[in-house]
Amino acid sequence: MTSVLLADIGGSTSRFAVCAPGGRPDHILRIDNETVSGLEAAIRRYLGETNQSPQSAVLAVAGPVSGGEIKLTNRDWRFDLDQVASRFGFSQIHAVNDFEAVAHALAILEARDLRPLGRTGTPDQGPRAVLGPGTGLGVAALLPKGDEWIALASEGGHVSFGPAAADERVVFERLANGAGPVTAETVISGPGLERIYRAINPFGIPLEARTIVAQARTGAAEQRAAIDLFVRLLGRFAGDIALAFKATGGVYIAGGVALKLGPLFNAATFRAAFENHPPYRDLLAAIPTWLITCNEPGLVGCAAVAERVVGAQRIRAAG
Repeated sequence: MTSVLLADIGGSTSRFAVCAPGGRPDHILRIDNETVSGLEAAIRRYLGETNQSPQSAVLAVAGPVSGGEIKLTNRDWRFDLDQVASRFGFSQIHAVNDFEAVAHALAILEARDLRPLGRTGTPDQGPRAVLGPGTGLGVAALLPKGDEWIALASEGGHVSFGPAAADERVVFERLANGAGPVTAETVISGPGLERIYRAINPFGIPLEARTIVAQARTGAAEQRAAIDLFVRLLGRFAGDIALAFKATGGVYIAGGVALKLGPLFNAATFRAAFENHPPYRDLLAAIPTWLITCNEPGLVGCAAVAERVVGAQRIRAAG
């Protein structure tokens, strides 16, 4: 049976699976990028450990896709698609931005794959937006075109970002004293949560994001304050993105950081910041928001891309 390699290549973790055309991801394996030298080494490990022999590949990469040369934004990995195809015998290979892949998944996610954040309801046929904090901050949209959907990649996570409330000013002033401009990704990402904590607690010991979350769960006040501000900023930026795309079909939050917050992800805090965009509060109040809770939405999106790209080429070849 023809199978397709699916890969979601992030800054910290790479996720692999295979699927039959039109199928769902199967034989999923996560690989810590620190344990391999690059993409080809990761693919070799996946194929060796799962004993799979896919004939083609769809890659979602955490970086811009333009031509066959790919460079990740938050990891020093470079690779050439034609070279990868030649090394592994893929008859076809296709790459998309990682959040473009998640955008493709929005059309096929089910209610069980989502946790409502505030307002619920069935999404309409308007544009849908997705954003998510991980190693970086991804942003993409899914736009309706007749009976079809078109995924739109972006680099929206790199837009300039600043304070919108009095208690945020000191945080952003401290962040501005660091290297480089303050962007949305500076604060709304795994490293961003660490920066927020350091800005709130400048004389304390720096903590990793997972430690901040773990200690907040035990009631640590400064760690909880950092997470509350993180969720507020995420909500505000989600509102920005909703306005940018006029995403009446809904806004979806993906990314491992948001999901790992669990009960610390305060939906009321998120929605208040999401809607607080005068003069468009009424517009935003009507837009539903969700947290994507399904496993590996990027791979689900890759499977959807595989059906469109690889499946279409297979049909043309048969014709």
